[in-house]
Amino acid sequence: MSGKRRWLTRIGLGIGVFILVLMAAGMTLTWCLNFHPDPIMNVEVRCKGSGRSLQPGEEFSLLAWNIQYGASRRYHFWYDGGDTVRVKKQDVYKTLKSISDTVSSRRPDILCLQEVDRNSSRTHGIDQLPQILKSSSMHCSASSTYHRSRYVPVPIKSPLGRVDMHLVTASVFPISSSVRYSLPQLDEFFIRRAFNLKRALLETRIPITGRKEHLVVLNTHLSAFSYGDGTLSRQIRIIEKRIEELESEGSPWILTGDFNMIPPGEDPSRLGPEARYYSEKRNPLETLFKHYQPAVTLRTYRDNPELFYTYLRFGAKKPDRKIDYIFTSRNIKIHEFGVIHQQNPSSDHLPLWIVASLN
Repeated sequence: MSGKRRWLTRIGLGIGVFILVLMAAGMTLTWCLNFHPDPIMNVEVRCKGSGRSLQPGEEFSLLAWNIQYGASRRYHFWYDGGDTVRVKKQDVYKTLKSISDTVSSRRPDILCLQEVDRNSSRTHGIDQLPQILKSSSMHCSASSTYHRSRYVPVPIKSPLGRVDMHLVTASVFPISSSVRYSLPQLDEFFIRRAFNLKRALLETRIPITGRKEHLVVLNTHLSAFSYGDGTLSRQIRIIEKRIEELESEGSPWILTGDFNMIPPGEDPSRLGPEARYYSEKRNPLETLFKHYQPAVTLRTYRDNPELFYTYLRFGAKKPDRKIDYIFTSRNIKIHEFGVIHQQNPSSDHLPLWIVASLN
């Protein structure tokens, strides 16, 4: 081999080694920057003071709400096709006060929140949970992240940076334990998956006076923008499996959250281009509606659907679809259910309200 050919071979090998080292470094950095949850994780429960006990037959209320990470309705955010990544600090505090006022005025016994930022760059590093709960009578809370990264490098012009977004369940009653169950992720390139949301089911147990069973509260936020790739079906199957286990225990349970699905049987074409978000051939919610107790039945919903819409597009003055739900076991009696309509909404979702009791 001539000296020139040996020289070119060495250069080629050097470039190849450099590329491999660069790829290895990139994969290591991607791993170190992001949250990689175990399938099942214990969640810390924080309590203050002495909470009152939940009595059999006692009526209790629950408020569930995706608060859009306390960022207000003033902005068109980048993931929805807008330009905004960060918002003004005063708008975050103003929005959190509005959310806190709603919670305080309703005085729920159980509070389930989605999209609670806890020290995220886009909302100025504010821990939103104490801001929301400071005027409430909540005794205990459990909080688990489902989007955590030391640095998200997109969008390119204004990177998201640090993000830590949580599911939160709080209660005036004592909470004995809380567990996080990981849900399947979107079918994406592994680097995008590493930086993207790690969807979860937050299970919280509340003791019932005089019973060995607990009231089990299941709080979740399923994947958006799945475009019918089967992710939502896989996520629902994991939730159903957990519900089946609770049913076998005889434990009363409540499942709530943002499911990012319209009700079964509804034609998504009325939503125009956004219909592609709801394109799974078989609606994964059908099983939940069939086998368990929805807070609002499909028949009631179809009689007056606008009354139960929960999601407002950017710039909309009223909601145009239902994607937030409450389901319960049949050993819970539902006395009251409604969507809380607000004159000046704090989020792109409206809160759900339920009054129930244990049979």
